[in-house]
Amino acid sequence: MQNIQDQLNTIIKLFNNGEKQNAFNKIDLLLQTNEKNLEFLLLHAKICINLNKINKANYSLEKILQLDHKNYEALKLIYVNYLKTNKIDLAKKYIDKLLDLEKNSYELLRDKAFIEYLNNDYLVSEKYIKKALNQNSEEVFGLNILGLLYMKKNEALNAINIFKKAILINPKYSDSYNNLGKCYIDLEQLSLAYFNFKKSHKINPNSELPLINIANILSLKDKNKLAIKFYEKAKKINPNNVQIDENIIICNARLNNFKLVEKKVLALQNEAKKNYKLMLSYSYLLLSKKKFNKGFDYFDSRLETDEFPKKNKYHYNIIKALHKNKKLEIDKKILIVKEQGVGDEILFSSMYGNLIKNNFSKIKIECDERLIEIFNRSFNKNIFFPFGHFSSSNKTLHEFDNILYAGSLTKYFRNKESDFNIKPYLKTSTKLDNEFNSILSKFNNKKKIGISWKSVFNIFGSLKSLELNDFIKLYNQDRVFFNLQYGDNIKEINTFKESGKSIFNFDNVDLFNDFNSLISILKNLDVFVTVSNSTAHFAGALGVPTILICPKKSSTYYYWDYEDGKTPWYNSISIVKFRVSLDYTMKLVNDLINKI
Repeated sequence: MQNIQDQLNTIIKLFNNGEKQNAFNKIDLLLQTNEKNLEFLLLHAKICINLNKINKANYSLEKILQLDHKNYEALKLIYVNYLKTNKIDLAKKYIDKLLDLEKNSYELLRDKAFIEYLNNDYLVSEKYIKKALNQNSEEVFGLNILGLLYMKKNEALNAINIFKKAILINPKYSDSYNNLGKCYIDLEQLSLAYFNFKKSHKINPNSELPLINIANILSLKDKNKLAIKFYEKAKKINPNNVQIDENIIICNARLNNFKLVEKKVLALQNEAKKNYKLMLSYSYLLLSKKKFNKGFDYFDSRLETDEFPKKNKYHYNIIKALHKNKKLEIDKKILIVKEQGVGDEILFSSMYGNLIKNNFSKIKIECDERLIEIFNRSFNKNIFFPFGHFSSSNKTLHEFDNILYAGSLTKYFRNKESDFNIKPYLKTSTKLDNEFNSILSKFNNKKKIGISWKSVFNIFGSLKSLELNDFIKLYNQDRVFFNLQYGDNIKEINTFKESGKSIFNFDNVDLFNDFNSLISILKNLDVFVTVSNSTAHFAGALGVPTILICPKKSSTYYYWDYEDGKTPWYNSISIVKFRVSLDYTMKLVNDLINKI
């Protein structure tokens, strides 16, 4: 009979000769009578790892650690196993034990940083990766972790510098190009993002990640049919990547394939609920079908997406204190926090009236500082504070019984179409109304038309923007145009004027910051023609007759995406979808102007 060492040697020989399954069978059998033998257990774990029998490997490694809790090799193997299988808490548990044994290992410090990154503890992750890079500043995996942390801090330019450094060190490391591409998406430089994803794919054609990101860009550009083809290519590389299936569903949601999307979402059940981007797309699709109760049920998914924190710098403070499922109670201290952009704030502020009407007396609302005076005047309450007044501090946040984002009020006050407040709810300054009435009254013999043609802040901005010259088709001698486009647009205005057309510009009004003047101008117009931007929401909340031109399929702009040309949010807005040609689209707009 062979002694233990001979048995081990026999199994190792079988394994090295390619008889891996035979080696596994023998070691598995031997463990039945030698379950406390550390050498047997360790060899069994290594063979199991090689054969991708991870659960069996972990069973043996756990046995070793019960017998010898400081076994270095077992600890190292088991944390890597748990990391590969996305069991982050267990990976963290065992790498911490290893770090107690070896505090200054570059590899352990780096992997600890990566685990904490995956665990969303970015401050701890940054601490460890900087400690690791102090030992080795030119290891590309470590540099990529640091770059990813900069991305989480919304420091895209710092992240770009790190990824470029990693590329200089190792131009064949595909992840650096992939991560660099993600940075350019954050900066809305989609062409550069696309270039880097293609580069990453060329270096490593066996990775599905660059293909997924190429598809993501195509979807952002509203090329969803083509995006699906790239997702399907990625699916062939990794059939087990559930994210790919879910992204295909998102594309179908943007293509308005309601029945297919609903069927797929229901089939995924619990797995789907973990994909917040998917659930948000499903929410948008439900809302576009006026299934408000169910749609707003999924709407809080937006809070868990990667994009949301980029627009709310105190989000990580808020999310820790957030009471997502707590009932709104009249006698409790409630903090409402502003939504992502000014347009969203205006949209959801229609529900502040519901809170006041229902006698919520202990509410405080954080909003964009530019809106405080308008909201105080409109709702006759001094309950509005600048964003960050409370949410910048964990201490002040915990003084409230309930905290929620403004958009989350929808599940309380917007369950059916009749719940919507379609009456004007913003109030202007009488003094400013009179001032701008005096200016605009000079044109009383003509129809006074305000125009706004682009959105400048969002990655989708180019999809929903027009050129000023496109409005030439609406111009005639019986109409006068007033520029209500915020941002630097002087070149466009000069080009427009060179065509022989006039446009009135409010030279002394900062349309981006002076919202009080903006809404008084809007109130004095006969009609406002615009694309989807914050000014459109102001006009709707004021009840100004408005014609809104938006993409054929608004996708993430669910509040415009209705087939009847109306929105339940604003009674005064008529929606015209982009048609086959700009000429035809503008003809529809022109017909609506004539009716006003």
